Amino acid sequence: MTRSERHLLRERITSDLESLDKELKALELQLRPIAPDCSLGDLLRCEMMHDQEVLNRAYMEAKKRYSRLLYAKEHLEDEKYGICIECEEPIAFQRVLLIPESSYCVNCAKENNL
Repeated sequence: MTRSERHLLRERITSDLESLDKELKALELQLRPIAPDCSLGDLLRCEMMHDQEVLNRAYMEAKKRYSRLLYAKEHLEDEKYGICIECEEPIAFQRVLLIPESSYCVNCAKENNL
């Protein structure tokens, strides 16, 4: 991977981290517990709890991606960055640019159902 490609990736990762940070903060505001004594009807309360489950799942996925992006940013200069951990071949730059936290090439990701 060239120096300019790494620079482009660093910018992409930084941008993604900033976006995820904003998303996480917005989700945190929406993840307030629903009081059990809430005077809503049972159906509406169940819907709100379901919505909260969906938001919580989105929050957890965003947190995982944020952690993986931080890891990628810290290891961007490592010689193994951009190398598939399965077949040890270089991951296509377009894939790494699209998903900077990629650890697998397209073929290995398909084989492992990732």
